[in-house]
Amino acid sequence: MSILGRRVSKKVIATMTGLMLLVALVPAVSSTPTREVTLVAKGMAFYLEDDLQTANPTIEVKAGERVRVVLKNQDRGFVHDFAFPLGKVVTKEITWNQSGKVSFKVPKTPGTYEYYCQPHRLMMKGTIRVY
Repeated sequence: MSILGRRVSKKVIATMTGLMLLVALVPAVSSTPTREVTLVAKGMAFYLEDDLQTANPTIEVKAGERVRVVLKNQDRGFVHDFAFPLGKVVTKEITWNQSGKVSFKVPKTPGTYEYYCQPHRLMMKGTIRVY
């Protein structure tokens, strides 16, 4: 095969193609996947979507992990949000039957940090435990 008038072996072309593919795939393979946590706001409390019995739960996450929190409002007549000050994130305020979401990178320092609903902070607050 000839490129720009020079003969190039098929082996060199295959090697170059493989290297370009590898370079293109490195970011996709090395990026940390985002874990999704779905919270439901109801009865003036937060609940995990798969545990509607435990109010204002502790969410356990790994240090440095990427997390997406989806908030679903099932509290008719109330506006809610999800705020995690340490992550500097807050959802928009959502009304009944709406949802909102935020993504953030978990702090690298292990510990227990607060999350809450800004309008109802006294009742609707839980913790994020970073390990």
